[in-house]
Amino acid sequence: MELLVDEGLVKSIGLSNFNEEQIERILQICKHKPVVNQVEIHPYCPQLELETFCKKHQILLQAYAPLGSSFFIYFFVFNLKKCQ
Repeated sequence: MELLVDEGLVKSIGLSNFNEEQIERILQICKHKPVVNQVEIHPYCPQLELETFCKKHQILLQAYAPLGSSFFIYFFVFNLKKCQ
């Protein structure tokens, strides 16, 4: 991927579903720092520690399933029906 940046074929590199430990390993060896990490973030999975880590290293977080994954939505709706 870094060769693609060097050749001007891509502007930047992104990650997907990397945790703090994995990002730290990348940062130790990379030539071009990743600019974004796409992870599952929503009210039931806020990932606050990862957010703090990424802000410290100037890596943007991009949320997928910002309203919750299907598992959490199903679980929430199912439990509401049980309570009524």
